[in-house]
Amino acid sequence: MDIGIIDYFANSGEGLLHRASPLYKIISTVFVLASIVITNDFIVLLSIYLMLASLVILTRLPFLKIISIAAYPAIFAVLFAISSWSEDWIIPATIILKALCAALAMVILIVTTPYPSVFSSISPFLPRVILEGLYLTYRSLFILLELMGNLLRALRIRGGLSPRRYIKNISNFASGIGLLLIRGFDLSERFYGVMQVRGYSGKIAEEERKRKLGHEDIFPIAVGLFILSVSLGARLEDDFKLYGIYLLTLSIVFVCCSAYYVYFHNSTRGVFWKR
Repeated sequence: MDIGIIDYFANSGEGLLHRASPLYKIISTVFVLASIVITNDFIVLLSIYLMLASLVILTRLPFLKIISIAAYPAIFAVLFAISSWSEDWIIPATIILKALCAALAMVILIVTTPYPSVFSSISPFLPRVILEGLYLTYRSLFILLELMGNLLRALRIRGGLSPRRYIKNISNFASGIGLLLIRGFDLSERFYGVMQVRGYSGKIAEEERKRKLGHEDIFPIAVGLFILSVSLGARLEDDFKLYGIYLLTLSIVFVCCSAYYVYFHNSTRGVFWKR
């Protein structure tokens, strides 16, 4: 996962969600995450995923790239789903689908909103120390992931990870993790030194300027409220589940309409599916 690509998508995109206020996009994401938590209905979750996929299309960003980034948490969800496997396949599938929906909702937020705007939008609700810590953690996480990738690549090239030599592999990997830890401390000191040289005084993210609800903000709020109301309906009313097939059909229609809007009404840009 390249943080540069995510930053590029967030800052250079011209989709419908890019023009919405970061605060309202965060609120919409919270609605979606709440709806994912409260429902265990497979059809409802599948419908939510399709609705989120239609939002990816409307961002006018590379569709497959966004979907693949959001699919990473499914690896861990599969392990948990296997441990919960029974004669019914619905329960494991629901676990995986919950992870995919939550990840896709968060990915849509970060690829349509520059991360300084995200942190500045939540600054009124969090102490400054926690806010700056989250900001730096976000940056450092991807740096450490890149270092881990380089470490694994170097171990493979130099024969440090060999088939069927598990003890040696564990020993080499443990040594590599120790080196990575030392490298992380060194990078943190250098990073702090660079920040001081550039005038860091305990404040990074500026507070987001408040603005009134605009027409660009109505769409994400409406989508979030609709998804939340559907999940609440499926949770509170058993008869609501009888209409699950209609909800799934509506989600498919939403995807088709989004693709039609992007391809035929914005043919000069379009969605670069495989770039």
